[in-house]
Amino acid sequence: MRYWISLIIAVFATSSFSEEKTTLYDFRYWTAPDQTRIVIDKEQDTLFNITNTDKVVIISFDDAEVLSETFSNIFFKDDRIKKVLIKRDKKTIKLIVHINKKFRVKHFTLKPNTKYKFHRLVVDIIDLESQEKTQDIKVTKAVKNIEKSAQISQKIILVDPGHGGEDSGAIGKNKSQEKSVNLAIAKKLVAIINKNSDLKAILTRSGDYYIPLTKRITIAQKENATMFISIHADSVESTTAKGASIYTLSEKGNNSKLAKQLEQSQNLVDQFGGVETVIDNDQFLKNILTDFSRKDRDMQSFNLAKEIIGELEKIGPIHKKVPQKANFVVLKSPAIPSVLVETAFISNPTQEKRLTNNKQQQKIAVSIYQGILNYYQKLE
Repeated sequence: MRYWISLIIAVFATSSFSEEKTTLYDFRYWTAPDQTRIVIDKEQDTLFNITNTDKVVIISFDDAEVLSETFSNIFFKDDRIKKVLIKRDKKTIKLIVHINKKFRVKHFTLKPNTKYKFHRLVVDIIDLESQEKTQDIKVTKAVKNIEKSAQISQKIILVDPGHGGEDSGAIGKNKSQEKSVNLAIAKKLVAIINKNSDLKAILTRSGDYYIPLTKRITIAQKENATMFISIHADSVESTTAKGASIYTLSEKGNNSKLAKQLEQSQNLVDQFGGVETVIDNDQFLKNILTDFSRKDRDMQSFNLAKEIIGELEKIGPIHKKVPQKANFVVLKSPAIPSVLVETAFISNPTQEKRLTNNKQQQKIAVSIYQGILNYYQKLE
């Protein structure tokens, strides 16, 4: 009898111990020009520790287990990550990430949301060599700008494909991702613009990675941009809503239901950056409010939006024929015309099909480009 009682206690003890193990659900990697991001889906109370040497980052988890179906996702290589190994040391699982460039590490955690049901650990491996090159480029540009400030005639347009990386944006009924649509149209727009010797277009992101909202603004400032255009695709619960619309900045926001919904969804994506808090009276908005050229800037943004809407109307339906106003963070670039283009409703299956079609993407890009030309021509 004692034997059986002891055996039952042992089984329960073992079972209880196994239940205490935390689960690492999945592993994802995103490669950006200046960093590589590692995202690990985990339980809320997972205990972890991150250490690093000159060549290795070690991410340790106490009493953890990895799912067999996502185990292969651990292993990844890019220009920075030479290899990733997994090692169990007693009760600890260690991810050993070998790095082949100078780097620093930043990490933070994110809570579940409508897109991700698990808690997440985000580890950024920041490329110091890339940052040093960027600093050198900044200094060189600054010198050139001083020397040629009186001669600059080229107009620099920053084209911002919304979302990216962990932030997929809206998802269509046929599972199309807004981030991919935005990037495809943005790349086509940049290619068209750069055929014009009087214009120069630059992308905020050229691949599938995330850039914090306010960093998109600083990119515009560093590149001396004279115009900012953010590319997006609308999404609402209704599958019948259709058409393009364009937004300019309003520090007070907009009273319309759709605009408020868009403000919330677009501005909250900065949680993917992990360090930035978006509030109504942030530094960028303060810059605009204290800028004597704000009224002229707002007027020019409205005129730009109106020209682009006029061109988009020639190739498809328009949701709002008059430029709308909303408190979008990415539109807070001081002193330059800035618009956010909602190209169509990805939540509408018919429009989703259009947004994912290469020829239709080209038409949208051409229309936006023509709207930009119209705007500049009317300034002359």
